Amino acid sequence: MIVLLAVAALVALVLNGFVVQPYSVPGNAMTPTFKAGDRILVARSGVLASPVRTGEIVVFRPRQNLPCSVVGSRSGDLVRRIVALPGDTIWSVGNTIFVNGRPLSDLGWYDDRFGQLGSTPIVHTTLGRDQYYVMADNRSDACDSRAFGPISSSSIVGAGIAIVARGGHVFVRAL
Repeated sequence: MIVLLAVAALVALVLNGFVVQPYSVPGNAMTPTFKAGDRILVARSGVLASPVRTGEIVVFRPRQNLPCSVVGSRSGDLVRRIVALPGDTIWSVGNTIFVNGRPLSDLGWYDDRFGQLGSTPIVHTTLGRDQYYVMADNRSDACDSRAFGPISSSSIVGAGIAIVARGGHVFVRAL
């Protein structure tokens, strides 16, 4: 029994350190997908089988001095959704987001109360070979690439794979 517990503890440490990492979602920036305090599992960027894609949720380390405030973030890491990939050109007109000349197909990720864009427009931006454009699902919460610009792939900690706790209780849902 002791050997089994020791092996289980060792496996948990290895997985936590190298494969997956638990993360607490700060604030309401990702509403309706997440609620403040949700615990998610993040696949570390070094173990991802492929590069992140449009629509995926990522945890990343933003630059030190953000021009916007982030509620509840203790670690400094942020959770946001990828909306444009390296080489893409993104902008907005009215309440519509365009990527490479086509309206962004958001599939309802954003909070309907604030629309696809919210109140902060997107300036015409062409992403470099190592840049991603990220947005909050609660588009009225503008602490995303509209405020701080694109993020680099080296800042990405990993991609969200599942919600594992909500409101202090076990709650499992794949992302």
